[in-house]
Amino acid sequence: MHHNHHFWWRFFPKKELTQIYISAAIRSFALSLIAIFVPLYLYVERGYSMEQTLYFFIFYSIIFAVTTPLAAKFVAKFGTKHSVLLSVPFYLAFILSLYSLPYYPIPLTVVSGFLGLSLSFYWMGMHLAFYHASDHDHRGEEIGKRMGVSILATAVGPLFGGFLISTSGFGVVFILVAGLLIFSSLILFLSKENHYKFNFSIRSLVNRRHWQNSLFFVSRGTRGIAGGVIWPLFIFSILGNYFSLGVIGTTMAGLSAVLIWMTGKFSDRVDKRKIIRWLVIPEALSWVLRALVVTTTHVFGATIFGAVVYGIWESPIGALEYDKAKRNIAEYFVTREIFICLGRVLLLTFVLMADSLSGGLIFHSIISLAAFLF
Repeated sequence: MHHNHHFWWRFFPKKELTQIYISAAIRSFALSLIAIFVPLYLYVERGYSMEQTLYFFIFYSIIFAVTTPLAAKFVAKFGTKHSVLLSVPFYLAFILSLYSLPYYPIPLTVVSGFLGLSLSFYWMGMHLAFYHASDHDHRGEEIGKRMGVSILATAVGPLFGGFLISTSGFGVVFILVAGLLIFSSLILFLSKENHYKFNFSIRSLVNRRHWQNSLFFVSRGTRGIAGGVIWPLFIFSILGNYFSLGVIGTTMAGLSAVLIWMTGKFSDRVDKRKIIRWLVIPEALSWVLRALVVTTTHVFGATIFGAVVYGIWESPIGALEYDKAKRNIAEYFVTREIFICLGRVLLLTFVLMADSLSGGLIFHSIISLAAFLF
């Protein structure tokens, strides 16, 4: 038994960064099976109103922001990888409560609360683990690899998830996701644990050093909601089924993954800010084009254009985000996540007030433009 243990151990990666790549890829694949369909599951399958569906994401964003400092405290005491591991039961509780909605009247605030808790503990642990394992001079390439393998892993996820949902229902997909998430978090424990000191107060949110990046972080939040919530809801009425939505998700993921991987290494050799400046206008335009789609052909065209732009500029942007975390690293990432959550709430509130999904896409376009021009 001892001999067999050592035999199988040889097949696992020894380098911490490689472990992070593999863990992120497995987790991304697992989440991609259902993530693009969650807004539609609530709105179409369960019959919640558009307002209730959007409030679900507002509340999860608030919980995400509020619990991020708690996650940083947890990292300081127990370590980054234990934080990632703790995120799994919260996500499984989210999946279970989501799956139980047809049978039990679980408040959406409870369901979304589990999601917010899971993501705050996951991203605090993952950001700090990646920062520890990555290298400043090669961070563009390393960001490109991490995001590239993660997005590539999601390329077949929406398609496979859409097929499973259409043929077997959400239950089978939820069970598969649970197993993959547990496995992805355990891979990180192949290397030693990392701890970061953390001291946080509300005063740090008004620190001028953090406010310099605040609009950019807000735009990251609006982008996440625009792409992950507003866009699927907006195009489902055009596409008409889950499988077609899965094809869209697969197309975007495949294109983005290849470009992010390629651009990552290139961005380490040139001025990252120059790459970003060249793509500010195309990035903003991509969201305006999405707001104007009316046919399936338009949807595919806008998806391809957006995937190309995103694929080229995400590596240099991601690398610069990590490069900025030089002092009080945990505090930097806590503040980052809080402003990103603020961006999510801001966009969702706008959509509710304007009663327009397409207006939300244009609103993000304006925020994105403002974040890089001012």
